[in-house]
Amino acid sequence: MLFVSALTYRHVESITKSSDMVAHSYKVTLEIEQLYTNIKDLEIERRNFLLTQNKKLPSQIGFSKVIIKHNIENIKQLTTDNPRQKYLIKKIEELSFEKFKIVDNAVANYKELSRNNIKENLLQGKQIMDRISKLINEMLSTEKKLLVVRDDKNDRLTDSTPTLIYITLFTTMAIISLAFVKINRDLEETRLNNELLALNNESNNLAEQVGEYGTWFLNLETNEYTFSENEYRLLGVEPNSFKASLEEFLKYIHPEDLEYVQQIAAEMVKQDKLIPFTYRVIRADGQLRHLRGNGKTVTNKSGEKVLIGTTSDVTDEVVANKAIEERNRELEANNKELQAFNYVASHDLQEPLRKIQTFISRLIDKEMNSISESGQQYLQKIQDSSERMRLLIDDLLQFSRTNKSEKATELTCLNELLENSKLELTQIIEEKNAVITSETLPKLNVIPFQIQQLFTNLINNSLKYSKENDPPVIDIKVSEIRAADEPEIPMDDLTKFYKIVFSDNGIGFDPQYSKKIFVLFNRLHNKDEYSGTGIGLAICKKIVDNHYGFIFAKGEPNVGATFSIYLPIQE
Repeated sequence: MLFVSALTYRHVESITKSSDMVAHSYKVTLEIEQLYTNIKDLEIERRNFLLTQNKKLPSQIGFSKVIIKHNIENIKQLTTDNPRQKYLIKKIEELSFEKFKIVDNAVANYKELSRNNIKENLLQGKQIMDRISKLINEMLSTEKKLLVVRDDKNDRLTDSTPTLIYITLFTTMAIISLAFVKINRDLEETRLNNELLALNNESNNLAEQVGEYGTWFLNLETNEYTFSENEYRLLGVEPNSFKASLEEFLKYIHPEDLEYVQQIAAEMVKQDKLIPFTYRVIRADGQLRHLRGNGKTVTNKSGEKVLIGTTSDVTDEVVANKAIEERNRELEANNKELQAFNYVASHDLQEPLRKIQTFISRLIDKEMNSISESGQQYLQKIQDSSERMRLLIDDLLQFSRTNKSEKATELTCLNELLENSKLELTQIIEEKNAVITSETLPKLNVIPFQIQQLFTNLINNSLKYSKENDPPVIDIKVSEIRAADEPEIPMDDLTKFYKIVFSDNGIGFDPQYSKKIFVLFNRLHNKDEYSGTGIGLAICKKIVDNHYGFIFAKGEPNVGATFSIYLPIQE
């Protein structure tokens, strides 16, 4: 009797332990899935921040990081008896910290990030996410295999129980012991299930509050609604403060949007998918908020059709879009003002200037001998100043017209544009006995007249700042490079560029001015030494920017200058 009782107890203990191991596998699986969900949420929040710069998202991102760390610690504790799982969660933890760095970099430096920086940040995040997904899948697969083994063991133990019960029926002690163990096992299973349910509910509620969204369910068979707690909070009321129904929800809709929402509600029961739509609500505290609804119809295990929907607070997004629209209107107004300035510069300013130059020319031709020597000097200075003003107006017009939107790109032979520039500068090239050599330039999608202006300005710059007694020598070379191979380009990817280098043997310049020479009106020499307005290289910079490229300058006094142009290759 004692032996049977001991055997029965041992068997019940095995069943309990086996059940615990099965529950343990489910708990580990749940924790792994929750970790993966939180990491994906962090990725979504990072992308939303890069796109919208929502000021609330950094705090949400920080909260997500805390939850992810908590998930990792829980999994570590649950997998202490499994070396393989311990190794995998360690690798996931390392990748998660790498992902934190990428996210923190995006949040901290988003104002300084270019489009390519954002693209690179998103690509890095995706690569790490793919690696994490692979590790997560391996952990889930490992745990699934353990679960199959443990389920099989548990089934075998359970299958042997009737035989044991039949034996133990001969003794009251065995019956009492078996009843006690069974009750204990049921209580344990109930406790575990309650813990899992509470954990899921808590996670879902927390995620909704952090993400500022709520969920709702519509049973299409019974027409009954179910609202999550945060669905109520979006309306500014306490959870479950009214019975979930469309009629109660419509009470908070802005009067101007009420008919629109009613129409959507009538159509959604006929569709398998609810197209996202935005509307306004007046919360219980009087605040006006913008909400966005979305949903999809599914069939549950009971065969009932259920419409599962989400409601998101997109007020910040709507406000941001309105600010962008207002900014666009301001830019449009500024563009119109600039066009007006172009007209004034083209007509109203040039016309009186031409008259001034005409009358000065007549004075010099007909009255020069009757004017005193000092008067002649003054007249010459007036003529020089008017010529400088004409050049300045022409250059300003050229700079203001260098706008990418004025003309679309087209596939163009850059050699032809270079020859046109040389033809345009034929007179000064011959006067200075300049020698221009160039390699064969490629065909590229460009704005032809702008690239020709770029070549003209660079060649003219080399001719202007040539040495007094040495004929100018200008050498033009071209090569195909990748961004990652050029330290000057602020990109570290496989984007391809054509690198076109203009080098000369002129007077050069101090290296400290390599960036300043591209600034509008910036001159390195006195206007009496060299003519010009300080706009030519600024035009070059603007043209290269219009083509999403880069331009850099290097110089050495009395040795020469080198200008490197990088134009992207569109594959």
